[in-house]
Amino acid sequence: MAYPVGRLARRRALGLCIALLVLGSPWVQRPFFTADRTPATGWLLQVLEVPAWQPSLALRYAVPGLVDWSADLSAAVLLLGCYLLLPRLVPAAPAGPVRWMTAIGTGAAITALAVLPLWAIRSGLQDLHVPAVQVLTNLLGPSIAFGLLLGLVAGFLYLPTGGAAPQAVPPRLPRLRRPGRTLAMAEPATPALGSVPGDATRYLCAAAYQDPGFARLVVEEVLADEFGAVAPSPGVDLVPVARHCLAARELLRRRDRTLLPVYLGLLLVSPFWLLIGRLVLRLLALGAVPPRAKHPVRGHADPDSSATLGRLAATGLSALVLALGLGVLLGQLPFDGVWVWLFGTYLYGIPPLLALATAAVLTFRTVRAHLAEVDKRLRETLRRERFDPAAVPQPAPEAPWAKDRLGAIAEAQRGNVTVYSGYTPFLGFAKAQGTLTVNVPLLPAEKPGQPAGEVTEFEVWELITELRAKLEALAVPETAEDGLHGLILEDRVFVDGATLHGDTRFFDDSQLAPVTRLTPEQLREVAEHPSGTVRHYLAAHLPMWGDDVVPSLFLHLSTTGRTLDIRCSIHALGPVHRSYHAVDSLPLRLTGEHRHALLLGALRDTGPALGGALRAALDRRAAERRRLKRLVRDHAALGADPAFDHGARLSVREAALGPVYQNFFQELDAYRTVATLAQHAMAAIRVFLDEHGVDTTALRGQQLTILNHGVLQQGGVSIVGNQAVGTNSQAVNDSSTRVSMTKP
Repeated sequence: MAYPVGRLARRRALGLCIALLVLGSPWVQRPFFTADRTPATGWLLQVLEVPAWQPSLALRYAVPGLVDWSADLSAAVLLLGCYLLLPRLVPAAPAGPVRWMTAIGTGAAITALAVLPLWAIRSGLQDLHVPAVQVLTNLLGPSIAFGLLLGLVAGFLYLPTGGAAPQAVPPRLPRLRRPGRTLAMAEPATPALGSVPGDATRYLCAAAYQDPGFARLVVEEVLADEFGAVAPSPGVDLVPVARHCLAARELLRRRDRTLLPVYLGLLLVSPFWLLIGRLVLRLLALGAVPPRAKHPVRGHADPDSSATLGRLAATGLSALVLALGLGVLLGQLPFDGVWVWLFGTYLYGIPPLLALATAAVLTFRTVRAHLAEVDKRLRETLRRERFDPAAVPQPAPEAPWAKDRLGAIAEAQRGNVTVYSGYTPFLGFAKAQGTLTVNVPLLPAEKPGQPAGEVTEFEVWELITELRAKLEALAVPETAEDGLHGLILEDRVFVDGATLHGDTRFFDDSQLAPVTRLTPEQLREVAEHPSGTVRHYLAAHLPMWGDDVVPSLFLHLSTTGRTLDIRCSIHALGPVHRSYHAVDSLPLRLTGEHRHALLLGALRDTGPALGGALRAALDRRAAERRRLKRLVRDHAALGADPAFDHGARLSVREAALGPVYQNFFQELDAYRTVATLAQHAMAAIRVFLDEHGVDTTALRGQQLTILNHGVLQQGGVSIVGNQAVGTNSQAVNDSSTRVSMTKP
């Protein structure tokens, strides 16, 4: 997030100006002028003398009394540039390397401009016996060096403040997400909420075009990981998401391939003017940002076109005057050799100016065409009334490996196995919001005045089958209770991907990734004999709010001796990031206001697109090479390492999670659903045990505690009723809470 340009930014710039004023004062500069100069220290002292505003600078060139005020003028230009340019350009740059480069480049540009008045006055003096080019060389080198130091200081001053945003991507993966939206779409204060099944899939398909980092994450961490498993999630179809990510990457590749000759052409004309072009386009991008509303509003309104155009015209005129002035000035300098090409001073600097203007126009047209294509695709294929998940977006992938991985994704979604990597098995279902553990001794029931009966022997699979049938009855439309219509029940096996060596159940000679579907007989075997890192869970999911919110309940049942162990894990997938909902705010038809917003968005993206064309082109060309190297490396490790990890390292659905719920009732519905499912599951288990002659007195007591107070086991702390046991324990008593959960 960009650093806010406001009073604080101005204050920091003012503080920097005061520091420069002190550094350039005669009292601070006097030791620099009187110090002995050696080849090693002379140039460093000249760098420190750049902000000087004392008359002793003139004495070095033996022109006393004539140019005393020229140093003061240069110092004034330096201070004015720092106060006006630094707080406007540096905080507006994206945090990270881009902001550091902006700070360093702005600092160097300010100091280079600051020495021009001093040089112009000196070169115009009749009594100055030093050649003008030598004066410029003597002044320009130390000034640029001081500007680099000034830029580093400015970079530290405008470091982003505040804590890091919640990370949905696992920390072991590279953080590739959200480098910035590519469309000129404002993020609404109140985003459109999911309401129709399939909305979550549609939002992720739109994210492929809005967020290049998300598309890259899906392609390089899921599709290109041919030995890794795929982590499916309820309520989302990953196949169309992956297809749209491939299509979005191809559209960007075509755009960058078109811009690469423009970049190389401008670089060939003059490398220095390529940097100037980046600065000019950055200024234009700042002018294209619509002014924000001064007061909170209830909804998003179209920006004031007249105000935006006025700012853009003023910024463009200033940038044009600056570029023309710099071109004329550089054209007057007597550079020789390679310096003429580097600074573009040949033919009075006219060719670099024309090349810069041509490159800017061509880049703007290319970016505008790309944004128009993406906007058309979003409006015509990814709006709710027009979305078809079975449609294949163009350009479709042609590489055989991509088609094979799409098939593996489809197979994983139809499967019943999650092969995970790392510690937590529930990849794809969000982190656990709460756990519930109940241990029931399998003792015969006793009635007052009667001898104890016998326990009817049963297998765990019988209990799972009965529990599944009871929960399925809750989802029947005619008899659905408590809003559980649409409930999805599945048997799912979780297995650590680093422990699959030698287990033939999870491998097939026809594919590189592990098998994601077990037969019913294999499922029963895992459920009745849980051991090692392979465990069975009965999972219940209820997609709601257009699949944007999916609460889940995982039940693990097993017997240890004469004890039935019941473990319940509660999860809730929250809404995808609110910026991905912006597709629902697009107009059905291209309006004048929306066309204007696209033009401004293209203007804002012109500079980054041109500056990143070479890097993007090289990265695209290296992507296939990286995939092949990864394939060879993994193949070698597979044969040498028995603990080779086949597990999925990324959940696409979790990678797109927003930091918070977008509506109060989304969270309420999720909690209500898992509480209802837990109550029905415990009741069904109790009935089954009663029918088999098991004493359920303890289970009834624990169930009553759950109903009245809730049970939560999280982070080594167990809470039963209003008593807490564990590290840093804290008891919570809320009689209205059925099942306690930790809020996301």
